[in-house]
Amino acid sequence: MQNHSDGEFLIKLIKHRIEERRTVFGRLNLDTQDRFSRNALYWAIAYQKVDDVKLLLKHGISREIAPNFDAFTYACDVNNQEIIKLLEREEEIPLSA
Repeated sequence: MQNHSDGEFLIKLIKHRIEERRTVFGRLNLDTQDRFSRNALYWAIAYQKVDDVKLLLKHGISREIAPNFDAFTYACDVNNQEIIKLLEREEEIPLSA
C-alpha cells in the first residue's frame, strides 16, 4: 500500500531534477562542436531524436549546425517531417517572445 508521502517524494525528486537540468544548461555551451565543427543539434537531427531537438531548441542552441549549414536544410536532407515541422514552428516564434 502506497501512502501520500511516496507521491510527495516523487514530486520533489522530479522538481529537483528539473532544477538540476536548468543549472547544467546554464553552465554548458550548447554550441560546442565536434572535430568536424558540427554541434549537438546536427547529431539530434542525424539520429532523428525529436525530443532532443526540442530540448536543444528550447535552450537556444544555434541553428547553424555546421559551418554554412543550417538545421532546416539538414532536416530536409534526412527527410524527417516531424523535425522539419518543429523547425518551421520554431522559426515563426519572434526572438523577443
